Amino acid sequence: MANVYDDLERKVGIAEYASPHEGFAAVVKARYSDFIVHEVDLNGNVARLDKIETSAPAESSSTPMQVEPKEDSIAGDAAVNENSRKRKLSESAVDGASAEKESEGATSKAEVDLNSFKESLCDLVGDQTGNEVIAFLQQDEPTEQFYTLPVIDDKQVRRSIHQLIKSAEFNSAVRANNHEGRIRVWHKAFFDKMPKDTFVSGSNKQGKSKSNKQKKSDWPRDRPNFLNFVLYKENIDTGTAAKDVTRFARLNPKRGISYAGMKDKRGVTTQFCSAFRVEKEQLLAINKRDSVGGGNSSTKGSCIIRVGNLTYSNEEVKLGALIGNRFDIVLRNIDTGENDDHDTIRRKLEVAGEGFKHCGFINYFGMQRFGKSVDTHEVGLQVLKGNFEGAIDIIMREKADGDSPRVLEARRTWAKRFDGINVKEEEGKASEVEAKCARQVEKQCSRFMMCEKSIVSSLSRKPRDYKRAFTSISKNMRSMFLHAYQSFLWNKVASFRIKTGGSTEVREGDLVLLEESDTNCRTSGLKGKRVKVVDELDIKEGKFTIEDVVLPLVGSRIEYPTGSSGTFLMELLEEDGISKDAFGQIGDKEISLCGDYRKLMCKPADVTFVVKEYYDPLQPLIDTDLMDLSGTSIETEEAQKDENFLLFGMVIGFTLPPSAYATIALRELTKRPTSSEYQTKLELSGKCERNLVSKT
Repeated sequence: MANVYDDLERKVGIAEYASPHEGFAAVVKARYSDFIVHEVDLNGNVARLDKIETSAPAESSSTPMQVEPKEDSIAGDAAVNENSRKRKLSESAVDGASAEKESEGATSKAEVDLNSFKESLCDLVGDQTGNEVIAFLQQDEPTEQFYTLPVIDDKQVRRSIHQLIKSAEFNSAVRANNHEGRIRVWHKAFFDKMPKDTFVSGSNKQGKSKSNKQKKSDWPRDRPNFLNFVLYKENIDTGTAAKDVTRFARLNPKRGISYAGMKDKRGVTTQFCSAFRVEKEQLLAINKRDSVGGGNSSTKGSCIIRVGNLTYSNEEVKLGALIGNRFDIVLRNIDTGENDDHDTIRRKLEVAGEGFKHCGFINYFGMQRFGKSVDTHEVGLQVLKGNFEGAIDIIMREKADGDSPRVLEARRTWAKRFDGINVKEEEGKASEVEAKCARQVEKQCSRFMMCEKSIVSSLSRKPRDYKRAFTSISKNMRSMFLHAYQSFLWNKVASFRIKTGGSTEVREGDLVLLEESDTNCRTSGLKGKRVKVVDELDIKEGKFTIEDVVLPLVGSRIEYPTGSSGTFLMELLEEDGISKDAFGQIGDKEISLCGDYRKLMCKPADVTFVVKEYYDPLQPLIDTDLMDLSGTSIETEEAQKDENFLLFGMVIGFTLPPSAYATIALRELTKRPTSSEYQTKLELSGKCERNLVSKT
């Protein structure tokens, strides 16, 4: 069956396949239980829910840890016992940071505190309100003095919000008071404007810290501080699941639980987590909640959360402390060709599975790297060129991804703001018009449009200052645009290298990774990495394999391949109107683009595959941990088994490192696009791709 390509994928450089096997059409994630992920820790232990309780048995105070990550990494906040909320804490919270940072760069303490504050606040008020508060607090010149939270009926939540804000970690950056039954969060620029009689501070009226009156911890001295456990979840993302655990286990929302990695909503995932000084009984309350699921529920389903494998340890599970993820994925309604009989279908699937197992896949950055509108890399390019006005135009322009009518109107209004004005000759009028338009558009932006709101808020005060407006966006978002352009270049060069040099042999001029230090949290970056340009002698002696070959993420401190791939990269930069020097001169003090190296090919570990035959299009085809633990069998409909309605599926399993994309792995296996636009057009029965016009 002919390989299928996608214009959107080609736009960001995803344009080649590595292995010679024939592809096939298949539906992915028809059910959330078709996508199962198990985390793999630094010691190679796979997170599996193989023990679950509803009450804690009596045990000694120091239970040996079954799985203990021994390497340090950047950590998310650990959890703390609800009963110890009044305890004087000697430990300071440590902010969570992404383990997949693509470049080095300093992070100020103030920013770390605000990111940590965001995590804790979102636990209490939800992501939407929490993000709006953070955007307000990050404004350099706010027009409003305070942000008023929605009405909160839960007294405990209100109390927790005040406790969070008055803590020593955040009191210098944010304060709050009560007004007419609602909490007002004040920007630090207006602390002196706060009504003194309602200011909720970190100390009592006598100026003595309340923590001075807190009782000493009663935690047993011989018991380790961390309760490590396995978190099993269905149809819910890690962030939301962590909030639910914190709420239902009555943990302190300021600390929550810590985890090694984030997992998506649509799937069944199992991961390692920690809670600080928590009794097992508190956490096991999660397992007493009634819920449905277990892999046999409907395609939409309801979410499930379970905890198990509870053990006390001196080692906390920290963000980034994993070497990969184990995937078990169901592919449905497989179609290998127009007239293939059943034996031919099975043979082709066996060949595809073996090809994937032995060849691996091109280690592309996936489509999610480039945003919903597939334009984040375009913004990054404009920033590198110093064209901040162009960068903002891309962010603010009309999108093709279904904006609401109100947002669509806002984007169109912004695009027409200078109609009838000669901007170069009428600078004063242009500034006046832009400031007015910015104020209007800001009111029309949805609460999720954080970048757009930051931009127009800045331009409403300082019109035509586009560099200032761009830097008003959060550092993480600004970095994302630049990293997207690095990823775009990497994908383009990878496709060129595979097309011209193949996917099996090392070529003269390639870069190979000689050394990579075993960094504690497995983050990306140059530290500990050493590369070499392959020469003729290396080829003759067969020193390296294709799995050693790397391509650079362009930056100020990396080496480049000297062969045709290096030449092609320089040509790409020239076509885009920049040089490699631009990556060291981005004009943003908070961001540096040193560069990195990424393996050209990724060979998945422990590949397994099983061909399935079934009749019901939504028939469950794989067991979950919870099903195995409870002894639940897959439910099957005793429908009439008419050979005319026989369907073929495959359960494919593999383990990938944290930086690799499972969607890209499936792309290689099936020789089909990864975009949601493609998947939504497939059918669960009959001819899978009957709604598509092939692009070969």
